[in-house]
Amino acid sequence: MKKQNAHDNGNFGTFLRKVYFAFVCTLPVAGCSLLTRDAEDPAERKDYYFATYSRDERVKENSFITDEVSGVAIPPASAWTEKVPRAIWDGHEDAVAAFSNSWIMVGGKIKRPEKGTNFKKNYVYTPFGKSVFVWGSAFITMFGQYASNVFPFIEQLDNFYAAQTPDGFIPRQLGIYDGRSQFERNDPSSVGGNIFAWAELEWYRYSGDKTRLKKVYPVLLAYHEWIRKNRTWKDGTYFSSGWGCGMDNIPRMDTSKYSAEFHHGFISFADVTFQQIFDAKNLIRIAEIIGVEPDGALHEEVAALAEIANARMWDETSGLYHDLDRKGSRVGVSHIGGYWALLAGIVPPGRADRMVAGLFDPERFAAPSGTRSLARGERGYEPDGGNYWRGGVWCITDWAIVRGLDACGRKEYAHNLAKRHVLAVAKVFSETGTIWESYDPERLTHGKLYGSPVRRDFVGFSGVTPVSMLIRDVFGIDVSREGIVWNVRLKERHGIENLTLPDGNVVSLVCEKYDPARKGSRVRITSQRPVNVKVNEL
Repeated sequence: MKKQNAHDNGNFGTFLRKVYFAFVCTLPVAGCSLLTRDAEDPAERKDYYFATYSRDERVKENSFITDEVSGVAIPPASAWTEKVPRAIWDGHEDAVAAFSNSWIMVGGKIKRPEKGTNFKKNYVYTPFGKSVFVWGSAFITMFGQYASNVFPFIEQLDNFYAAQTPDGFIPRQLGIYDGRSQFERNDPSSVGGNIFAWAELEWYRYSGDKTRLKKVYPVLLAYHEWIRKNRTWKDGTYFSSGWGCGMDNIPRMDTSKYSAEFHHGFISFADVTFQQIFDAKNLIRIAEIIGVEPDGALHEEVAALAEIANARMWDETSGLYHDLDRKGSRVGVSHIGGYWALLAGIVPPGRADRMVAGLFDPERFAAPSGTRSLARGERGYEPDGGNYWRGGVWCITDWAIVRGLDACGRKEYAHNLAKRHVLAVAKVFSETGTIWESYDPERLTHGKLYGSPVRRDFVGFSGVTPVSMLIRDVFGIDVSREGIVWNVRLKERHGIENLTLPDGNVVSLVCEKYDPARKGSRVRITSQRPVNVKVNEL
């Protein structure tokens, strides 16, 4: 009788199964367990590798994975003209038009989950790569809150949370037809732009929905930990790729050796490091709100990374934080990623002043349409259209900078930068009839990618400028669960009508034109029910 080799079909399954279980049972991992497939015959697996990812027990609390698919109807087109807020700003009809048209643009992009995707909720799809992205989806919620009575924008993040794997990984980019990560998890581009916790806190700030914060906390804590374990160098600083960090082609590395889009270049990314500091602080804040003890590792990480940032990433000559190369030296490229330090809350006052100066310097970051993504004159800077992140102006990064200025007490600068950017986007809207993906770094026009216009009708995440920045930073109307604070700075008649608060109360806030004789302005506030409003004329 012929002796059968262990690799023949007859015994191969049994042989490999024994090796497989011996392998996973002899790899102890502190505080976690390995992902095993006890009921699966390894010989019949479609994936030809061992599932050795460590399980994060917090993912067991992720109820988004097993949620039912929503059957909620898509809002009718009429809702985006009748039930959303209306802006008033005398003399700036282009900004008013950009505001109202932004709602129409985003309303026309809401989609239902495709069968087989594991998407749970309706979502906004801004046509790009047949995918939804973390940054796009999260930034949309930051202006979508003002129309939460029409569509619960925050729920589109549920589709990402439902895609979390047992080790905590959440894809940065999900295909809308297959629901799969568009990158293998070990690819630097598979995760990045971690602003989930920020988006959730902004929504809570507006809505007061503490129940949702309790639901997302273990999900986001596991996600933060996954990124820390898989995207850090030995000193704890973070790496990514151009696509992973969201700033696709920033020339922070030697592009003769590495792809700016897809390689980490052995760089400590300043922006990603600051985003993780910010995320850790946001997770600590969420824990405090929901009444649980924050993970001690978060405090330790914040302290350690803040020390590295201020000791090694800060550059006195440029007045900005920089990436670090593999030798620990600062990379000599000034880009907008350094400004995430403002939101991270790690900038000493004197350094903040230096950073602010760069934002208003035309030879550095100040562009006619907002803030350049790459400082003028840096290697790779493209004056004609910006070539995406080679100088292009982006609504989302201007929004992040304005929020950072506001957070560190530079509120007047936040107002001025926001007004510059809002008026520029409105001017381009009046000339082109649309909101663009990015804008030119030298002229009042749309941005370019490789010489061609970027995507139009990009509301989408670009809605943060014509909507949120207009309301909160130009008009000074700050709406939160505790009431409304209105810091009046404008002299023209301006305000918001038909704003539905989370409790269903509909309010209108209109400030009349400044009256020199009275040395003030008359404010008219109407509402269906009493509302707490504090007005400060600055």
